[in-house]
Amino acid sequence: MENCGSCELRSDCRWCPVYGYLEHGRLESKVEYLCDVARACRDFKDDWKSNHRRFYRIAGITIQVDSDLPFSPECFNEKFASFLVRGSGEDNVILRHHFSLPDIKEKDLGQEVYRKPPWAIYKKNGSWIYLGISPREEDRSLHRVVVFNHDHSSCQIYNDKEETFRKGDLQSLTLFPSDQILLAPLLADRQACFLHSAGVIMDGKGLLFIGHSSAGKSTTIKMIRDKAQILCDDRNIVRLWPEGFRVHGTWSHGEIREVSSASAPLRALIFLKKSNRNRLNPISDRREIAKRTLPCVIKSLETPQWWQKTLNVVEALARFIPAYEMEFDKSGEIVESLIALSKADAT
Repeated sequence: MENCGSCELRSDCRWCPVYGYLEHGRLESKVEYLCDVARACRDFKDDWKSNHRRFYRIAGITIQVDSDLPFSPECFNEKFASFLVRGSGEDNVILRHHFSLPDIKEKDLGQEVYRKPPWAIYKKNGSWIYLGISPREEDRSLHRVVVFNHDHSSCQIYNDKEETFRKGDLQSLTLFPSDQILLAPLLADRQACFLHSAGVIMDGKGLLFIGHSSAGKSTTIKMIRDKAQILCDDRNIVRLWPEGFRVHGTWSHGEIREVSSASAPLRALIFLKKSNRNRLNPISDRREIAKRTLPCVIKSLETPQWWQKTLNVVEALARFIPAYEMEFDKSGEIVESLIALSKADAT
C-alpha cells in the first residue's frame, strides 16, 4: 500500500506481484518501467478525451462523437455550439468515425431490407448495416459503411476518405446529408419524433409551426424573431416527458441559421396556411390534428415497430396539445395573436 497500492496511476498500470518478483526478487516491489508505461497510457487517454472526443446534447440525448482523427476547432459548423456539452449525461449514444472502409462481402451482410440511393440497408443478428451507394447503377463502389446496434444507440461509421473531415465546417455529426438517420429511431424509442416545423419559445412556452417546404415556416420566424427565442426554422423535436410534451430545438435549420438547444413546454401546434387574412382558427377534431401532423413526421428506416411508436406519439400530441390553423400574410399582423396565445393558459 505504500507503493503501487496507493499510486494514482494504478488503474492504468500493468503491475502485478509476479513482475515485482521477477525484476527485484520481492513480490511487493514496484517496477519503474511499468510506471513509465502507466504514465504514457494515462497521457494517451487524456489526449484522446481532449482531441478525439466531443459531446452534443439534443432533446435530452447525449451523443458522444469519437474520431480516429483529432478534431480541429473548425471541424463542426458553428450551429452545433449551442448543443456542445462537457461530458456524458443520463441517456447516451456513441458514434465513432473511422477513415477507411472495411472489407465487406455481400454474403456477410445478412438480409437486405432497403435499397434506394444513397443507402442499402441490411439486418444481421440484431445489427443494422448501412452501405453508402451511388445513384449511378454502374458505380458499384462504396462511399460509406455504417454499423448500428439493434436500437441505434451505438454505431461505427467507416468513411472512404479523410478530406471531408479535415476540411471542416461539417453540417452533421454523422457526416451524412442529415443526422435524422441516427436520430429518428432514437426518438421513437423515447416517445418523441422529428417534425417539419419552425419552433420558438415565447413567454416561456413553446409554439410549433408545422408545415413542409414553402409553407411559410421561415417567413413566420422572421415576423416574430424579435418577440421570441428561435429554436429552429425547419425541423424540431417534440418529446413526451413525465411532466408533459416539450419542444426541443435542433441544428437542422433552413433559411434562418439561428438555432438553439433550448426547450420549453409545448403550448400549441400551429398549422400554417398562407392567406390574405390573419387569424388563428382552433382545431377541435383530434383526428384532424393527427391527420395533419403525421405527414410532417420526419422518417428514417421505417419498421412496424417504429411506426407504432411514432403513431402513439402523434396520437398523444393530438389528444393533449391545443392545435390551430394559422391564416397569415406577410404584414406581421398575426404576431399579436401569437403573443396572446402564448400568454393564455392552455385549455
